[in-house]
Amino acid sequence: MSGEEGGSSRLRQTLGFLSLPVALTLFALYYFRDANPQPPIYDVQMHYNREAWEYFSPRAVIGTLEELNVTQALVSSTPNEGTFRLQTRNRQIIVPFLSPYRSREDRETWVDDATLPGYLRQELSNQAYRGIGELHLVAGQLHKPVVRQVLELAGEQGLAINLHAEAPLVEEIFAIAPNLRVLWAHAGMTASPEVVGALLDRFPNLATELSHRTDIAPGGKLAPAWSALFLRHPDRFMVGSGTYTNEFWYQFRYILGHYRRWLAALPPHVAEQIAYRNALRFFAPA
Repeated sequence: MSGEEGGSSRLRQTLGFLSLPVALTLFALYYFRDANPQPPIYDVQMHYNREAWEYFSPRAVIGTLEELNVTQALVSSTPNEGTFRLQTRNRQIIVPFLSPYRSREDRETWVDDATLPGYLRQELSNQAYRGIGELHLVAGQLHKPVVRQVLELAGEQGLAINLHAEAPLVEEIFAIAPNLRVLWAHAGMTASPEVVGALLDRFPNLATELSHRTDIAPGGKLAPAWSALFLRHPDRFMVGSGTYTNEFWYQFRYILGHYRRWLAALPPHVAEQIAYRNALRFFAPA
């Protein structure tokens, strides 16, 4: 038996004695190792929510980021305590974003929570956040007083927002707050490259993040329409892991490896911008 086969056999034996969550975690860590984690990545869509704390310790998360050359990670968590659990382990890597959600249920109800603006303002006075979000918005919610106050607070303090919304809402936000810096989560999730490109053409303060977009590189091969858009707007795209459930923490190594594979199909200077340089500029301290 080879050394590798022996190692796999020993790993299987060990997994048999562990609880299922721990076993799954070790399986993911072992089998999804990235032998060549270059180039660096700035992860702009990381969430360390309460459900992850039992299975993925801050030490394990930071160790994995360091191993995989994730030089910085923009983190928002439900509750925000999760972000600072990570930052305590490594202040250089973890960049805090202020989540409006104190519990998972807030994702659906925050737009009507009159206590939220005061809570956010208090949090901003206590911690050095780089932005607010992820904010989930749907059609018809932008007129709500709480939403307007949150956007005004971001603009007042020079903070970016991380926006999860469809394309029409992006247009509406810039109509009322043209100077706001917006990171568009998942590039709208379903918006076509043509729609994304048209918004980038119109709004210079708009940047996009690409987690959970299976259409960018189906089968690992970069789609021509997305490739052309990246070449047209190389300074407006970023990547993120999108770890809002434990499922995506288990896939973390695979997600980063997938990014690196399709980034390698772009000219090196474009790949570097998307992988980390755009985020360094967009989220630089004021």
